[in-house]
Amino acid sequence: MTRKDWTYTLILLVIAFVSRIIPHYPNFTAIGAVAIAGGLAYRNWIPALLSTVASMFVSDLLINNIFYSEFYGSFVWFTPGAILIYSSFIFSVFIPRLLSRGNSIFKWLVSSFASTVLFYLVTNFGVWYESALYPQTFSGLLSCYVAAIPFAINQLLGTLFYGALILLAFSYVDKRLVQTV
Repeated sequence: MTRKDWTYTLILLVIAFVSRIIPHYPNFTAIGAVAIAGGLAYRNWIPALLSTVASMFVSDLLINNIFYSEFYGSFVWFTPGAILIYSSFIFSVFIPRLLSRGNSIFKWLVSSFASTVLFYLVTNFGVWYESALYPQTFSGLLSCYVAAIPFAINQLLGTLFYGALILLAFSYVDKRLVQTV
């Protein structure tokens, strides 16, 4: 990895981690933005996946074992539903790569929307399937999806907000790297 890649990775890790541990609206975090930024910024998909998964895993460890320790009662390595949550964000890394070349702002907006919809559909299906909150019927599934709409809106807004922050940080780094060469 280049110096620029390492700097990008550090930016992504810090923004994602901080966005999850500061007080925030449910799902208003940078994880979706980190996945998308990684998909756009790196030629190799490995740093994109590592920054996404590492930021989720480390912040989950802290959140579950310090902030929510009374809820779990013992040390927790993974949040319930982690497979679906992490999978959604891992697939989000590839969304910008699937879009044709063109305007990066357009790619960012489409990727943000697609990532949010993917996360919403996958994770809420898991909530419906795995929990007793909703009846195991089509009506129960729809109820689950309807109840999750505010969380999806928060996620989209968080992805867009933190995406703008990440793009500004990347732009600053790019200018600084050009000045030092």
